Amino acid sequence: MKRLSVILLSFIILLPGCKRATDVLASYTGGRITRGEFYDWMDFRNMPKEAILKNKSQQKSQLEQLATEKLAGQEAKKAKFDQGEDFRYLNDFFKQNFYAQYLSKAVSTEGAFKEKAAKVRIIKLMVRNYKIVNNRRINLTGDELESAFKEKVDKAKSIISELDKGASFEEAAKKHSEDFSKRKGGDIGYVIDGMRSKAFTGAVFSLKEGSFTREPLKEGNAVYIIQVEDIVTMTGDNIDDVIKDKSQQMGMKRRLMYNSAAKLQEKLLNTKDIENNIDKADLRNPAAPVYKIGSKEFKVADLNKLIDFIAKRKKGMGFPDKGVSEEDKKKTAKNILQQEALMREAIRRGLDKEEKFKKELKFTMDYYLSGTYQTEIVLADIKVTPPDVREYYNKNLERMFSRNLKEGKKTVKKPVPFDTVRNSIEYRLVNIKRSEKIKSWADELLKKNKFKINDSELEGK
Repeated sequence: MKRLSVILLSFIILLPGCKRATDVLASYTGGRITRGEFYDWMDFRNMPKEAILKNKSQQKSQLEQLATEKLAGQEAKKAKFDQGEDFRYLNDFFKQNFYAQYLSKAVSTEGAFKEKAAKVRIIKLMVRNYKIVNNRRINLTGDELESAFKEKVDKAKSIISELDKGASFEEAAKKHSEDFSKRKGGDIGYVIDGMRSKAFTGAVFSLKEGSFTREPLKEGNAVYIIQVEDIVTMTGDNIDDVIKDKSQQMGMKRRLMYNSAAKLQEKLLNTKDIENNIDKADLRNPAAPVYKIGSKEFKVADLNKLIDFIAKRKKGMGFPDKGVSEEDKKKTAKNILQQEALMREAIRRGLDKEEKFKKELKFTMDYYLSGTYQTEIVLADIKVTPPDVREYYNKNLERMFSRNLKEGKKTVKKPVPFDTVRNSIEYRLVNIKRSEKIKSWADELLKKNKFKINDSELEGK
């Protein structure tokens, strides 16, 4: 009995120091932030939680950010911003994007991959596409560049001749390669589809174990000789045994997981009830079909509505209108189709029934509501005038908008023409004004709602 009393007493003494999910870290008028909510929020935002929890000032900064998001959402609902037609239209795309991202993340973290991989060594000979004349870099002409490539190809053929006579590929790489991998005898680790260019991976997977390319490969600004040492089928079960280097291991896993998600996406886009007319659609005809998924049809008129909607938002935020090309419109349509296909698959798999899904969806939609309200209401009056741009240019001409140029034997400092940098200055000024406005607004919002941090509950120093 005495021993039980001691245990209970110890438990009572230790209890105040325990970290519980229900501990209140901060409060504001009508609400509070618990430790559990704060942890979930950091996980959702992919923040370095362990590092943040070692530093009280970082925790305070993030708690202020979380409180601002929550209070901005409340302000948006008070103003019935979330009931507006524009936001509800945008909200559908936010939700669709979340479903797509959630499925892609789920697939990429399953570790269910099976892909052919080759262990590769290279000898890389760099081709410079410029020459130095009077201390100035000048691009080579077409003939000069062709001659530079021929010189490297001839050298590569000479190295291949040495390899044919029995020279070690590893030693040849150390001697001739102009790549960082030369220190390791040209070893660049395992390569799978998608990690390098199609020409490079095509050459790799045309080789048998122990063989090397018989002809130099011209790719980008270099000429390559490639050797394949080993070919394996990489899976989640054997990757740790095949690749010993931890950083290479992680990099390969990320690529394999990405490939898994990409293959799923490709498979979904090739289902029978999807009609993809994006590349051949007449974008001048509003009635032309862009794509069809199941019974839902997306026409050029729908695409134009979305493009105009985005353009209007950007203009309202103070950003210059750069116009939208046909290529940009097609990219937007492809993204929307991909998201719709992934969302449909996520629902088919029942992911939307998971508690984790529901929690993250709520965080996401609250985040979008808060962010959109701040962007479109709080920052709606941000304006940058032509005189503002000219004044910034003149004020920073010497420090930011002048370049040292060679004129004969002299170095002369000359200004960059105003028209060259006008758009970038306007963009910079918009961002500066936005940052200043949102900071002062957030400070006032927290003050008005009597935001307070419970310092004694914070961790670290």
